Amino acid sequence: MILFEGAMGTYYRWLFPDDCSFMEEVNLSNPERIKNIHKAYLRAGATKLKTNTFSAFPSILERSESSVDEMVKAAWKIANEAIAEEELEEKAQAVADIGPLLAIRSDSICSPEEESARENAYMSLARLFLTLGAKEFLFETQEDLKPLIPAINLIKAANSDAKIIVSFSVNQSGYTSSGMRLRDLLYQAEKEPGILFTGINCHLGPTHLGNIFIEHSYFSKFCYFSPNSGLPERDLGRGRGKNEAKYFADSFQKAWNMGARILGGCCGTNPDDIEALNALFAERIPHEKNKQRPTIIASEAVLETQKSVSWYERMQAGEKIFAIEYDTPVDANADTYIAKVKELVENGMDLLTIADNPNGKIRMDCSMMAARLKNTLGIDVLPHFTCRDRNLAAIHSLLLGLADSGVRQVLAVTGDPLPLESRNKISPVFNVNSRTLLQYISKLNEELPDPFILVAALNVNAENFAAELRKTLRKVESGAQVFMTQPIYSDKAKDNLSMAKAKLGKEIKILAGVMPLVSHKNALYMKYEMTGIDIPDEVVERYKGLSSEEAGELAVEISEKIMTEVEDLADGFYLMTPFNRTSLTGRLCSSWKSRKPFSNHERHEKRTKNNWI
Repeated sequence: MILFEGAMGTYYRWLFPDDCSFMEEVNLSNPERIKNIHKAYLRAGATKLKTNTFSAFPSILERSESSVDEMVKAAWKIANEAIAEEELEEKAQAVADIGPLLAIRSDSICSPEEESARENAYMSLARLFLTLGAKEFLFETQEDLKPLIPAINLIKAANSDAKIIVSFSVNQSGYTSSGMRLRDLLYQAEKEPGILFTGINCHLGPTHLGNIFIEHSYFSKFCYFSPNSGLPERDLGRGRGKNEAKYFADSFQKAWNMGARILGGCCGTNPDDIEALNALFAERIPHEKNKQRPTIIASEAVLETQKSVSWYERMQAGEKIFAIEYDTPVDANADTYIAKVKELVENGMDLLTIADNPNGKIRMDCSMMAARLKNTLGIDVLPHFTCRDRNLAAIHSLLLGLADSGVRQVLAVTGDPLPLESRNKISPVFNVNSRTLLQYISKLNEELPDPFILVAALNVNAENFAAELRKTLRKVESGAQVFMTQPIYSDKAKDNLSMAKAKLGKEIKILAGVMPLVSHKNALYMKYEMTGIDIPDEVVERYKGLSSEEAGELAVEISEKIMTEVEDLADGFYLMTPFNRTSLTGRLCSSWKSRKPFSNHERHEKRTKNNWI
C-alpha cells in the first residue's frame, strides 16, 4: 500500500481559523505551521507528502509569477525538511502537487489562445518542480485530461523515470463539474504512456466515491483513491476524532477489494484518518485489479423500439419538418394549453417545442409538460434545457426522468438572464454553458438504450457571424445534431443561414426560425428590446395603422415569403407562436403542407395502408 497524507487546506483552516491567507502564501509567511502538519501526517503513517501547492497558479492567487515561484520553492523545501526531520528519507517522499486550473465558465467559448495559456501554466509549474528535483507528481482534482498532456510529456522528456498520477473529481453520476465523463477520461489516460496511475479524489465521501471507484475498477491504471471525510459541508472536518476516523477507514474496504492500492484523504480529513488507514491496510497485500468491465443489462421495457417514425428520422429522409414553439401557461391550469396543442397537431405539427421560462418569467415546467404530452397525446416534444436554473445534478436527474417518459430530444441553451427585479431574491446557477451541457448529455447518451437527439441554437442575426459560426462548430463537436435559428427577417440573416448550411454540411440539420409579427407595437418591441433579432425598418413600417385582423394577414404573408426564400437552405421550419396565437402558427404549418407533395415518408405510409386494404 502507498499512503498519501490527508487534507492540508481544510485541516489548516480548522487549526488556524483566523488565518485567511492563501494556503500557498503560508509557505512563506508561516512555514513551520505547514511543516508541522506534514510531520503529523508522517507520524500517522503517510509515505507520500503532497507539496502545499494545490492552487499555485498566478491567475488563481492573483500574484506575480515570480512570487508564486517562491511559494512553490518554499513548499518543496518544507515537505522535504519534514521528511528529513522525521528521519524517514528511505520510506517517505515529497510529491509535487498540482491542482486544477479551471476554464472560465460562461457562454463564451474558450479560445485556442486561452486553451494554450492553460497548457502553458501547467507546463510552467511542472518545469519548476523538475528544477527542484521532483520525481513524483500528482495532478489532483482534475476535470479534464487534455490540458495536462503537454506538461506530462514535458516531465517524461526530462525524466523518463518520473512517476505521474492523475486524479479526477466527479459527482455521484461519474461526471466532472465541466461535464466530462470519468469513463472517457480514464480511457484516454490508459492510452497515455506518461501516466503511471489514475484515480479519484475530493467532492464525495468514502462511500459514494467508493461506489464510483468500483464501477470503474476495470481500468488497469485506476488505483488512487482519496475521498473527502464526507459530503461537503461548511465546516467539513470539524469535530472529527478516532471514531470518525475508524469509520472513514472501514469505508475504504470495498474500493480496496477492487484494486485501490494508493490511498489518501481529501477535504475534511486529518492525521487520525491517515492513522486509521495505516492501521487497517498497512500489512495487507493489495488485491489484483479486476479488468473485466461490468455488464449492464437493460430491461425489455426500456429496450422496446418505438413503432412510429420520429420527426428526426423523417427529416433525415428529406422531409421538411415543422417544429412549433408554444410556451406553457403561467398558472397551474393547462386545459386550454393542451387543447391548443391538439389543434397544432391537427394542423400538421411534427414537433412541439417548449421554452424554459423564457425571458426569466416563471411558467409551468417545460420538461414536466413534455412528459405529460408525450404520454397523453403521444406526440414528440422538445423541451428547452437552460443552464440558468439547474446545476448538473438536477440536470442529470431531469434527463433520466425525460428518458423514462419517452421524451427523446432536448434543446440545450444557456438561457435568458433573470429579470433585474428578481435578482435580489433569485440566484442564477449557470453551472455550465450550452456547449458543456451538450457534452454532458452526449456522454449520458452513451449509457441510454434510446439516446437523446441534441438540439442547439444558431443566431443567424449575430453581428459577428464568423464568431457565431465558430461557436456553432464547437457545439457540433460537443454533440449537437440539429440547430434552430433565431427568427429570420433580413437578407443578412438569410445569407448567414446559407453560409451555416454550407459550413455544417448535410449531416447537421437546421430548422429556420420564423416568428409572425402581429402588430406594429409587437414589431417595434422585437426590433428594439429583444436580443438576437434583426427586423428591417421596412418590415416594421408595413404594420403601421393596421387592424388586428389585417396585421394577422400580413404576418402570414411575410412569414410564408420568408419560408419560401429559405426553403432550400433549411431542413424544416421552427415557428414561434406569438401571444399564444396558435391559429397563426397552425395556419402556416397546414397551408404549407397542403400545397406540398407527399414526402418520402408519407408516400411509404400511404402505400403501406393501401396494401392492407
